[in-house]
Amino acid sequence: MTYPRCYIYVMLSAEGKNGAPVELFKAFGGAGCFDDHFADPTALFAGIDELYNHLMNKKEGVYAEAGNKTVILGGMMGGMLAHEAVGHTVEADLVMGGSVAGPQLNKQVASPMVTLIDFASEAFGQPTPLPVYLDDEGVLASDAVLIKDGILTGYMNNRESAARFGVAPCGNARAWEYNDEPLIRMRNTCILPGKSTLEEMIASIDDSYYLIDSSNGQADLTGEFMFGVSLGYEIKHGKLGRALLDTTVSGIAFDMLKTVDMLSDRVTWSSSGFCGKKQPMPVGMGGPDMRCRITIGGR
Repeated sequence: MTYPRCYIYVMLSAEGKNGAPVELFKAFGGAGCFDDHFADPTALFAGIDELYNHLMNKKEGVYAEAGNKTVILGGMMGGMLAHEAVGHTVEADLVMGGSVAGPQLNKQVASPMVTLIDFASEAFGQPTPLPVYLDDEGVLASDAVLIKDGILTGYMNNRESAARFGVAPCGNARAWEYNDEPLIRMRNTCILPGKSTLEEMIASIDDSYYLIDSSNGQADLTGEFMFGVSLGYEIKHGKLGRALLDTTVSGIAFDMLKTVDMLSDRVTWSSSGFCGKKQPMPVGMGGPDMRCRITIGGR
């Protein structure tokens, strides 16, 4: 059982320096109905203005320099990584199907700074972007702790897989339609925040990038991933520089997570996405800004 959601999708486009179009996209809205978010259209103006300012920076942007670098991933990027590159590998049906997480239970798969939780209905004292109170097998939903202090501590289960692994299910069995089979699905997957401010993290880097948002992504059950980067900035001598044109990042999730050495004290959530595992399913994902090593593409 989940709340309904309502969104307006805004895409802005401009002509870049070389004549090619540059684009940025953002979803506005959240849990609830149309009047909950859009009764006053002027409430959207600040967010659209911010998107426009990023677009104007991007149309004068530069290509990233390819290589393996210490970067800062924004919370939206970290949320996509938590969902696509880690979350699917720890769904118990995919674990039993041979995912990379199978042999890693109770082993270190990330930096001791990293704790990853699939939240049910509340996180950090607030409702989650997609509250789930009862799953489609009738299990009362509770949080599923997946990685704690860098150690892989568990999987997401339905009733059958929970019995197989000797654990209690947390309410991860979800079905799209009334006549669909409930499948093991994520709800609100998030890396917990740390203690650093974003400003401190940027100041700690001499020459690299702050990667804020993604246009798309893919990962497989080995944990290998590649995400498009639609919004980012240079970091030069501890300060933000020019905007970036579209690029990519790639790596192997558990290897990359072991390099995390700073986490910001804020969490950025996204709840506008759908997961496509056999059935479409609304999901929430999020995380703090994260300093780590990752392979970034160039032009």
